[in-house]
Amino acid sequence: MTLSSVPLVRCIQEEFRLKEDQPHADPPRKAGEPLYLFPHQIRILEHVFTPDAEGKLPYSTFIYSAIKKSGKTEIASAVAYAFTRVYGGEIYSIANDEEAARNRMFTRISETLEVIKDEDEGAFEAIIHPDHHKRLERNRRIRFQANDQPNIPPHLIQYIPVDYRGEAGGMPALTVWDELWAYASESGERLWSEMQPIPTLAVSMRMVVTYAGYYGESNLLYSIYEAVVNPDPQTDEPQGEKVPGLEDLPCYQRGTYFVYWDCEPRMPWHTDEFMQAAKDDPTLKGREGEYRRLWQNRWSSGAEPFLDIQLIDRLMEEGSQMGLERNWLRYQA
Repeated sequence: MTLSSVPLVRCIQEEFRLKEDQPHADPPRKAGEPLYLFPHQIRILEHVFTPDAEGKLPYSTFIYSAIKKSGKTEIASAVAYAFTRVYGGEIYSIANDEEAARNRMFTRISETLEVIKDEDEGAFEAIIHPDHHKRLERNRRIRFQANDQPNIPPHLIQYIPVDYRGEAGGMPALTVWDELWAYASESGERLWSEMQPIPTLAVSMRMVVTYAGYYGESNLLYSIYEAVVNPDPQTDEPQGEKVPGLEDLPCYQRGTYFVYWDCEPRMPWHTDEFMQAAKDDPTLKGREGEYRRLWQNRWSSGAEPFLDIQLIDRLMEEGSQMGLERNWLRYQA
């Protein structure tokens, strides 16, 4: 395995571990081994997390959006863990409710630390603050040992639901937002404003992992999508500024915003058979807009027609063949 020269990416490759086998890694990996990053993931993460000569990162907001089953949770968890190890500070896992905030990113990080603890108690003690050596899944926050970064607040990861009042005055070095499309309430928008990157910190940014949302509902996410990806009003094709060096990937930038917005089945398990099974899912029957949102990462109106147009056409054809066409005229007299 070739290790990245970018500190945060290298930390993921060396330390962030999964409790599951990774059969699609090259070569395949067993449970407990570090997360395998696919080539396009490495390129994106290296671009976003390569600091300049003064140690500053190039973006304040990083959107990672891809179709369902693209490993978004693992990427978010790995970034949060490695960010804490490399930069430190206050790291927040944010979701629409407390259960989601805990069971996605935070749980993955807890599992990684449990694997490290089982394999090497000394390595675990070098990472985790002594106050948090009890079982990690019982905590709402995980406090890490201090690193050598100057002027950084306590190094900890914690999860919170959308409750902007409870977090006013925080000093987040990194906030990780799960499924931003669902933040349709006023409290979600206020929390987004409250948890902005802090300019006085050496490193401070936001990361979002999400699907596409609904027109007229997911306004917070769409405002970013519209400004950075810049979809054509007629074709909906992206017109945004492509990122130099990543032109072959759906990566766009505007100012300090970076958006990776992928609509393609890019992962090796996204086989033709897998995607066809997703399309044939009976729970999505008659809900083509939801299929496009989840499996093509396309924006949806959220409103499906009562009858599918293809069904209407077929019934009209059958009615014509049975001689039912224009029979309504006899009732007009």
